[in-house]
Amino acid sequence: MILDVEYVESTANHSSSLREHLTGPVAKENCMKIFTEQGCDLCLKLFDNPASLSQHREVCLLSAPSPIGTVPNAESQSYMNFCGENHFDNRPEAIAMDCEMVGGGSDGSLDLCARVCLTDEDEKILFHTYVRPQLPITNYRYEITGLTEDHLTNAMPLKDVHDKILEILYNGESIGRSRLDGGKAKLLVGHDLDCMAMYYPQHLLRDTAKYQPLMKTNLVSHSLKYLTKTYLG
Repeated sequence: MILDVEYVESTANHSSSLREHLTGPVAKENCMKIFTEQGCDLCLKLFDNPASLSQHREVCLLSAPSPIGTVPNAESQSYMNFCGENHFDNRPEAIAMDCEMVGGGSDGSLDLCARVCLTDEDEKILFHTYVRPQLPITNYRYEITGLTEDHLTNAMPLKDVHDKILEILYNGESIGRSRLDGGKAKLLVGHDLDCMAMYYPQHLLRDTAKYQPLMKTNLVSHSLKYLTKTYLG
C-alpha cells in the first residue's frame, strides 16, 4: 500500500486515529516523514510548503473540546472554536490546575484530591493548598505524591477549596453571564478536571484527558506523563 500525502489527507477526519498513525508509538514511517515536514502537530492540517506551515503555526491553537458523541451547535461554536484569528485576540485568560490524588476505599484505588495548585499564564501561583477529602484516606501513595498524614492534619475542607477555586475562576463575573459567553471568567486548563468533582461551565474547560485528538484510538485518555513527553519534549 502506497503511503503519501493523499492518503494522509483522506484520513484527516479521524483525528484521534490519525494522530496515532502519524506520531504514535507505531507511526507509519512514510506518513510520519510527510507530516513532520508539512503538517501542524496541533490541528493536523497539511501545507504545501514550510513557509505556509510556519505562518499557520503562529496562530494555530487547540480547539475547545466537545463532549464525546455530541456536535457543537452554531451558537456555541462561536466561542468554542479557538483556531480563528479573532478568537485568539479576544480569548479569556487561562488558569492551569493540577491536583495530587491519594487513595480511598478498601483497596486504596479510589482517587481523592489531597493537594491542588492553580497558576496563571505567567506561571504565577494563584492558589495552593492541601485538601481534606470527604472520605477516609487508605493510601497516601507517598512514592508518587510525597504526601503523608502530617501534610493533611490541618488541610482545607474540600468544599472550601471548591469555593476558593470558583472565586478565582469566575473573576467577579456572574454565574449566568459566565454560562452564556464567559464574560470575565477564566478558562480552566488541566488534565482530568473531573477529579475535583466541581461544576464549571463546559465551554470554559480545556481538559487534555477529554480532548479527542489527544486521546487513544479507543477514546481512552493518555496519561499526563505521556502527553507531556510527546508534545512538550
